Amino acid sequence: MEGWRRDGARLVRDFGFRDFDAALEFVERVAEGAVDYGRRPDMCLYDFNRVRLTVANQHGGGPTAAELRLVAKVDDVIAQLPAR
Repeated sequence: MEGWRRDGARLVRDFGFRDFDAALEFVERVAEGAVDYGRRPDMCLYDFNRVRLTVANQHGGGPTAAELRLVAKVDDVIAQLPAR
């Protein structure tokens, strides 16, 4: 989980992109994966090219296997995108 940090029971990671379009593409691809896994991460696009993802267990408590699968999916998405 390189790049991710714990914030209480949540997992948080910030990403930077070359421009707004690349940041938006990332958000859209993460959203597709989140729907597939039945998760609803908080996604904040700010400063036109930065995205903060917060992944939390919707039922309280710490991350479960479902949240960890989503984190792995996000890492896969970031690896597949062109150089940032």
